[in-house]
Amino acid sequence: MASWQKPPGQEIISRREFIGRAATGTAGGAFLTHLACRSEESRPEEAAQAAITSTGYGYEKWDGIFQTIVRGFVRNAIRTSDTFAVCDYREGLILKNFLSASGKTCDSVTRIMPAIAARIVSPDGAKTVTVDRKTWHLEDIFVSALKNATDPASKDFWEYAKPDGWDQRQVESSIVAFSLWLVAPKLMDKFSSHERKNIQNWLASCTSFTDHGNNWELFTAVNHAARLALSARWCEFEGDEKSFRADLEVIDKMYAGHGWYHDSLEGHEYDYYNFWVFTSHNLYWDMMVGDKFPDLRNKYRQRMKKFLETTPYFFGAQGSHILFGRSLIYRWGTLTPLVLAYRMSLWPYSVGLLRRICNSNLAFLWESGAWDAKNERLRETLSPHSSRAICESYINNGHPYWGMQAFFTASFPRDDPFWHAPEEPLPVEAGDFAKEIATAGILLCGQKESGQVQIWQARCSKHYRNKYYNFSYSSHFPFNVEMVQELVPPDNILSFQTGDGAYGRRDSPYTGEIISDRQLLWQWNVSVGELKVEAESTVLIDGEIQWRAHGVKITGSQHLTAAESTYALGLNLEETPEVRSGEVWEYGRSPATGYAVFIRAIFGFDQHEPLGGFRDRENLNSFHPRSLQASVTCRLMPGEHVLIAAVYASPKPLSIDQLLARTNQMPKEIAEFAGLEL
Repeated sequence: MASWQKPPGQEIISRREFIGRAATGTAGGAFLTHLACRSEESRPEEAAQAAITSTGYGYEKWDGIFQTIVRGFVRNAIRTSDTFAVCDYREGLILKNFLSASGKTCDSVTRIMPAIAARIVSPDGAKTVTVDRKTWHLEDIFVSALKNATDPASKDFWEYAKPDGWDQRQVESSIVAFSLWLVAPKLMDKFSSHERKNIQNWLASCTSFTDHGNNWELFTAVNHAARLALSARWCEFEGDEKSFRADLEVIDKMYAGHGWYHDSLEGHEYDYYNFWVFTSHNLYWDMMVGDKFPDLRNKYRQRMKKFLETTPYFFGAQGSHILFGRSLIYRWGTLTPLVLAYRMSLWPYSVGLLRRICNSNLAFLWESGAWDAKNERLRETLSPHSSRAICESYINNGHPYWGMQAFFTASFPRDDPFWHAPEEPLPVEAGDFAKEIATAGILLCGQKESGQVQIWQARCSKHYRNKYYNFSYSSHFPFNVEMVQELVPPDNILSFQTGDGAYGRRDSPYTGEIISDRQLLWQWNVSVGELKVEAESTVLIDGEIQWRAHGVKITGSQHLTAAESTYALGLNLEETPEVRSGEVWEYGRSPATGYAVFIRAIFGFDQHEPLGGFRDRENLNSFHPRSLQASVTCRLMPGEHVLIAAVYASPKPLSIDQLLARTNQMPKEIAEFAGLEL
């Protein structure tokens, strides 16, 4: 039971009185009851029983996308220099975090190298690319890039990493080293002994600084692992086993459990970067030197198994993974550990399920406009009209290509089952589910009828204000990411505003717990001008309806307005949403997609607000050109208050009559939290 107590002066009402008020609408139109029973959780291995329509993606589609991306790289690289060691994508952002001696972008090259290397070692598949009637061999591109990049005498020398501090080269060195290891049997003889020594020196410079204490330890570990592996055959290379083990000892300290890692030695941060970078880089070193370190391999593979068991639950039926957190511009990078694990015989499910995940995710992201055809590059935004704020400050024109690690699939032969095994349904296509990852404080829920998957997190610390702190995130309703005058938009959250315009919402570290597979509890606070708000909140999940209840304590001398809001409803540029309203509820629907949001005041809130943007801005979304949210509000004086609302969003929504009927019955868990008598 929640620790929240009924506020002094706020009326406790009996069940009979509450039902009476429900009939007149003064209590927000709800009476008390239990939730209906939930469906049993669907399991990936049972998913084949559900009927699905194939994505139509296979070798030809993947190969076509691969060739398009590589062709764009070649065209932009030869426009930039004649070495292939640098590439400034046309109209792309150029930053100073990793430039060559000539002042050109380097990570636009490092980040496509794993995909090019994968194709080079494939037993079949095109190994050339034609641009403007000239044909280039991928082997020649790779060799030229690495020769010039690591040669101090080259105009496009990547320069050595700083020995006494953080340097982007340290990150990039991991995939450069892995790519070289991958192609070494075919290409190493194309490098002279002197050139191999140049490569060794550059890679070694990237492991000089060792005081990272976060995920960067993995990058130096992979760098060492590659050089240790290469040294067995080529004397110019040398890795450091002691440093390799030391890096992994730090990573060990970040392990949370169930296959998940913290992002650093302190705090609780979980997102897709944790999801795929930790796992992919652990697989890289395992692939290269795991047989030499069986103690490490066994420990990390046990963790990997637990992690992979949860991965299918993050994907919605339309292909999108749940969008939240940082590094979303790496798109299908989330698929990297899945395809690596498959190649290493570690994937715990069927090939058909893996194909479904990979095909639908690539299709969704590619067909949403990932490719800028005019400039022949991957966009630095998720879609053509979405907000640039999806990018972190370090994202330049080459950074989106970090996701090209997923194109390790380019190494798969044409007859590999990955290309032709029948697709099998995702968990959310097979049935409703609730999946808890306890050690990470993550709760995932999926609805078969709509295909939507949502995520709730029990706690979060030390991360981007605009990407982690909404009450939940959805596979189908991307969040508003762009801030307005440093204020985080109020979609899918409880926010507060004073009469003079001061504003606040949850956008800083919070604590909480998962109470059950349908309920979470949080403690959080926020400053709103001179006012202080302390809140304890709970959410009860009833299918796609979220029952949210809050106990709030306001300290100060002003009144403020509290607003509970829905997910952001994505819209096209010229689209007019369908809007319906009642006394204490608001409904909005996109005619283009059919997606809808709905909110109803249950207790404390007494007004609904028209579907709208934030501070006259509608172009704040991480995916859509426009977005609006519906809200219910109330005016509050300093003191303690209880607020309750029913919030809903679905790509295949119920009718308004159905929603009103479903939200006319407050669950007993919410009433108990609020201190309302049954």
